[in-house]
Amino acid sequence: MSRPFTIKDVAKEAGVSIGTVDRVLHNRGRVSDANMKAVTAAVKKLNYHPSQIARALVNRKSNLRIGITYPRVDSDFWSEIPGGIEAAKKKLMPFGVELVIDHTETYDVRDQIASIDKLVGLGVSGLVFTSVDDSSADQLEKHIPEGIPYATVVNPAASVSRCAFHLGPDDFQLGMLAARLISLFCGERCSLVVLAPNYKFNGTQRRIAGVLSKINQDLPGINLLKVIPVSGVTDEDIRAHLYSAATETLSAFPALDALYVSNGFFDQAAFAIRDAFPDSKVKVFGHEFTTALPDLIARGIVAATIYQKPAEQWYRAIVMLSELLSDKRVVTAQDVRVECSIIMKETLPAIDIGGIRLP
Repeated sequence: MSRPFTIKDVAKEAGVSIGTVDRVLHNRGRVSDANMKAVTAAVKKLNYHPSQIARALVNRKSNLRIGITYPRVDSDFWSEIPGGIEAAKKKLMPFGVELVIDHTETYDVRDQIASIDKLVGLGVSGLVFTSVDDSSADQLEKHIPEGIPYATVVNPAASVSRCAFHLGPDDFQLGMLAARLISLFCGERCSLVVLAPNYKFNGTQRRIAGVLSKINQDLPGINLLKVIPVSGVTDEDIRAHLYSAATETLSAFPALDALYVSNGFFDQAAFAIRDAFPDSKVKVFGHEFTTALPDLIARGIVAATIYQKPAEQWYRAIVMLSELLSDKRVVTAQDVRVECSIIMKETLPAIDIGGIRLP
């Protein structure tokens, strides 16, 4: 049996350096069109298989098209997503993978269904999206033909059976971590109120469950006074409602020690403290990064947030789905966990906001 071809063989066949072959296969650096075509032809001729993605160069009869939809709302969190999508696009373009991008303007599941219907109508081979309403996840899945694999990012879709994989943090563990951070900054005998925007998100409910579990198991001295769902289908609605909820909470509980906001709208609670309760000692805890965070940490209003690196998540999910599609594998019900970072005064200078670690 003959030995498998190596990258050196591909370089020799294409008449280029090994470094050029590597740049083509992994989209590193600039490569001329002529060299791109030469390497692609050599890969096909030698049937070279450097990775699951590169199999698409050999096996595909038509280009893969991955449909992507996410909320295009005025949010620091969602504004990081295009960076991850663009990085995935650059990596996959040499392998004939096309990204078809659509958006929703709200967190309403009807908008998401309309967006998915549009992408399916455009003939995509797979889908990547964030589930926005877990109570309607099964309804959403009915709009995705069985032959189209899909993956979820950030927030998992509950009660569905055909999701190829979910990539995101372990939200239950994040909730437990948040409870521990609260105890470290405010003491193990403190009072706490939880404000929960996007309460229908499975991830939100898992985080709250993690907070409750950690308090019950290890931190019984924390007095959880209330969990308050915060409504809204747009970011503007949620911001206004959360600001009001925080103001009302601080008025009702003047001796409160900690406010935990279960997602990236923590800054609205901090603004309420800054504007109406400047002498309050309450500490705010939350998730993600906003442009206001450095100032709010410097003022001592926000103690810490947990940052889940959304751009990197979307990049990884898109690349993973392309590997699944090009390899024609069937994968179901896999959870792919990602690392998060704690942002506080001491760590803020070292956090790479919006950065992507390329494998």
